[in-house]
Amino acid sequence: MSTPRDTPFTKPNSDSQYGKTPLESWVGTVVSYDKQKEQIEAGWGWRYKVRIMGDNTNSDQITDEQLSYAYVLLPTTAGSGGAFKMRSVRISQGDFVYGVRGGGAGAPTMILGVFPRTASQSSGDGNFKNLSGFYGSLGEPNKTLSGEFNEQKGPATPGVTPLDPKEQNLSNRPDPSVNLETVGYDANDDGIIDNAEEKLRPPVTSPSKEWKEGDPITSGQIKYILNGKTVPPAADYNYTDEQITAAIEQAKTQNIISADLAETAIQTLNKGDGADVNAVLFKPEIPIVSS
Repeated sequence: MSTPRDTPFTKPNSDSQYGKTPLESWVGTVVSYDKQKEQIEAGWGWRYKVRIMGDNTNSDQITDEQLSYAYVLLPTTAGSGGAFKMRSVRISQGDFVYGVRGGGAGAPTMILGVFPRTASQSSGDGNFKNLSGFYGSLGEPNKTLSGEFNEQKGPATPGVTPLDPKEQNLSNRPDPSVNLETVGYDANDDGIIDNAEEKLRPPVTSPSKEWKEGDPITSGQIKYILNGKTVPPAADYNYTDEQITAAIEQAKTQNIISADLAETAIQTLNKGDGADVNAVLFKPEIPIVSS
């Protein structure tokens, strides 16, 4: 495989210095990844073998393996890799790319951009035929989108038929009455729905609801359990220290509290009453005093 030393950007003679020779534009097609496996799988930098129009024809006998590599010139927003700032190049086999070359003898051919594929683009034939971008681990084209193209309209998601906003009106919008069934109403019934807000409101677990080990827990239940633990305990208090510890662990599992807070709370539980633990887990809100 070639290395940067094989294709230097500059040479000691004046003819090779950048700016001495005008740059030339070119367009070409990135050839199959199968023909550049060594670079694709283990190469240095971002390089692709490109069949350049004008240098090559649709029927010449130059094989893809014989073509030279073109370097990808990244935008400043992609990063160089320094300080781990980087973005991958999104060029696929079969892409039609644009670039420049020149600026001196032995100067590299550089890719500056890629032409977006269109929905009406045909596969074509010959050396410049369009290839699918799917290769290797990407497998075969799937049905996630309607095609391999990138234009203003964009590929559609199968099964979805978006309606242009200008075409939307009361006559063609989906019938919303079927949604009434989800809250227990019959769309055919006449009358006023006077408790819709109550039915739509998500159920709330009462803080005083008995909690059993292994059940989900809410912050309200934790506060209720801890507030009931006093020294000495009330006669009707039914939670042991082991159950309270399990409740704190459950809250940690549900990410209601952090692991550090859970550890501190359990240590505090062994020293004081539930109010002290509540103060650790749930900091009291600072009152806002209006000026």
